[in-house]
Amino acid sequence: GAVIAGCYGRIRAQKGTDIFVEALLDRMDRDPDLVGIVMGRATEKHQGFERELKARIAARGHADRLLFKPEVPVWEMADWYRALDLYIAPQRWEGFGLTPLEAMACGVPVVATRAGAFEDLVADGETGRLVDIEDIDALTHATVELLDDPPMRAQWSENAVRHVEENFRI
Repeated sequence: GAVIAGCYGRIRAQKGTDIFVEALLDRMDRDPDLVGIVMGRATEKHQGFERELKARIAARGHADRLLFKPEVPVWEMADWYRALDLYIAPQRWEGFGLTPLEAMACGVPVVATRAGAFEDLVADGETGRLVDIEDIDALTHATVELLDDPPMRAQWSENAVRHVEENFRI
């Protein structure tokens, strides 16, 4: 019965993992069915950042629902995307960024910042929402909008698969 939002990739400030955490924490205070998954790896340089995030989550009492999972082999990623109801790509900077496209290919709507190629991948208002970089309020609002509207999430899920098949076949 849980609603699951995820953020996959390297764990570091550049990738906006802290923004994902902030967007979910307040909502988790009010929604006992919301689960968040951060999947990826923090390199040695970013392990302090990861520890701080985990401490912030634990202090809010959500360590049992905002989970940090290790990287998995690439051939297992589709299963992890399909487990989600919503994928969030909160990057501050991104060279290109495939994770929104991977999520949509698995039928998962996306909330993404306007980083890297995300504006070319996500059809705003059809397969997900685009927000400005570091606009935590807009990202939180877009996240809540999709979490609160299962029929819209279901429609955007269908749209996402069709969008990828029609525009990103390779």
